[in-house]
Amino acid sequence: MIAAVAWSQEELRAEISSPEWGTKVLEALRRHFSEGRWLLEPAVLIDSGLEYEADGTPVLFAIYDHPYYDRRIGLRHWLNDFPMSVSEERSPAEAKAEDIAVFEISEPLGRWADRLKEDKDGVWWWTWPLDW
Repeated sequence: MIAAVAWSQEELRAEISSPEWGTKVLEALRRHFSEGRWLLEPAVLIDSGLEYEADGTPVLFAIYDHPYYDRRIGLRHWLNDFPMSVSEERSPAEAKAEDIAVFEISEPLGRWADRLKEDKDGVWWWTWPLDW
């Protein structure tokens, strides 16, 4: 069954440009993992938070363990894009958090794993959009 879309382009644009957008997505991502919601693979969220670009764009960071890799992985995702889809049952922030949890954190990295960059704390980072 295909769910109805409840948000117009204008409403989505206003939502992702609001000062609360980053916090809403971060909270929704943490809930996704704490409530044990569906993932492609059983990744474990270790830490998460927000950073901000000089222009105010929120950047979500997530540090996680993935069952396919023996390295701790870090992700940075600039929160200036729409969710893939938003149904009536979810807010845009919940939809964006689910996109990140399912299709970025829990999906195996494949050959991208060879391109991660290690920081001084032993976290291997990748960013979205990919900067390679």
